[in-house]
Amino acid sequence: MRGSPSLWFRSEKLRRAFALSAVVLATGGLVLYKAPTSSALLTDSIRVPLTADGKNAVAFGGEGARGVLALSHKKVLAHQTTPVFAELRLVADASERAVVRAPISLVVVLDTSGSMSGEKIEDAKRSVLRLISDMRDEDEIAVIRYSDTSEQIQSLVRVGSVRSSLSARIRELSTGGGTNIPSGLSHGLRSLDEATKGRVRRIVLVSDGLDSTRAQAESLARSSFSSGITVSSLGIGLDFDESYMGAVAQSGHGNFAFIKDGGSLAGFLKRELEETAMTTIEDARVYIQLPSGTRFVSATGADATFDGNGVELRLGSLFAGDERRVILELTVDGAPGSSDLRASTSWKKVGGLGTRVSSVPTLSLTTSYDASEVERGRDGAVFASAMSVIASKRQLEAASAYARGDVSTATRLTAENEAALGSALAAAPPAAAPALTAQMNAYSAQMKGFSSVRPQSAEGKAVAKSAAAKDLGNLNRASSF
Repeated sequence: MRGSPSLWFRSEKLRRAFALSAVVLATGGLVLYKAPTSSALLTDSIRVPLTADGKNAVAFGGEGARGVLALSHKKVLAHQTTPVFAELRLVADASERAVVRAPISLVVVLDTSGSMSGEKIEDAKRSVLRLISDMRDEDEIAVIRYSDTSEQIQSLVRVGSVRSSLSARIRELSTGGGTNIPSGLSHGLRSLDEATKGRVRRIVLVSDGLDSTRAQAESLARSSFSSGITVSSLGIGLDFDESYMGAVAQSGHGNFAFIKDGGSLAGFLKRELEETAMTTIEDARVYIQLPSGTRFVSATGADATFDGNGVELRLGSLFAGDERRVILELTVDGAPGSSDLRASTSWKKVGGLGTRVSSVPTLSLTTSYDASEVERGRDGAVFASAMSVIASKRQLEAASAYARGDVSTATRLTAENEAALGSALAAAPPAAAPALTAQMNAYSAQMKGFSSVRPQSAEGKAVAKSAAAKDLGNLNRASSF
């Protein structure tokens, strides 16, 4: 249940508080990523410390993970519908980084269409060879190539048994034909049917082109996530469709990145291998039971299912030290009295037995007839995080508009986002300031690019793709801009 107008902007008092009366930030759009750009594949995130020190926040945890659930309000106005944000952060224990090395099954789905000819395919082959060299003997790998159709270069098998022969086949790869992404992705998913039980499964999709099958590819990635498989995507060069490739990674809850040439592919594959091998938590879920009078509007950062009484959030896999963020938009009808929001979490530890379940302490909302009391009970940190996510969704619209040649819309949306983030920054606590400031500075730089570079030029295409990658990265993790 994704995307709907941000209802909290309809409140006059909230608009005044955040000086956003001239800014309308719709939450329709994409849902999530850690999406490093070509210049920084391994950038750390700027994060607010994971502590339950908000005005209405609770901490929870169990073996392998811990988290915080916070609301943007302690009180809401009686007899008025009030938009409320909830922020969930979940982090996998970093202490397991040194001792846990997950058994993995990794599939590379490689574009070998005609547009990959020359240096691109040679770089890609060198990168896959490097990946094979870096993998352990007990790891499992499969390689699928695709153009008009797909072909299995290597079925899923232990690396140690095919390292030499697979390397030879990779060196012989040639290019030709068109681009059929769903064919390659579907073939990669079928390869993982043979994965040894208990392994962490991931697909890495690589393409330099585009086709008209986005909905089909998204559906495949979404179904893979439902089966416990992560799908990451990498766009090479300046001619692929970033909204297509980003949506595939979004649906598969993996990483998306843009690189200008094939030379940086090795770094992306290395990170995919490291994250897969460091995975400690799988099938992470949070169920939030909503009290009477509270309505679910949207969720960003997880797949969400509303069952009439509450929302199940599916976050998938986390590697050691990984922190995930989910923003929920709710509305509260302001019936007099108090209401309780209850939640529970569960996850599976890689290599462990059974499912870990952690209860979450209850959060309460009370009504008040005093507007100033409601104002004092608002949490600037939760609002800052929510505004950061909403701005990223709108900035994805800006990047898409720019790529279409609509520079006017792109610059207008970017200016609105800068103003919104500036207002959120004025109300945010010091700990949230660095991330908001970095995001504002990134948008300022993008504005200059939108204004000074022709969209269809090589530099313009790079501007649009870099912008999209950064904002996709901010939708399920608090990313560094």
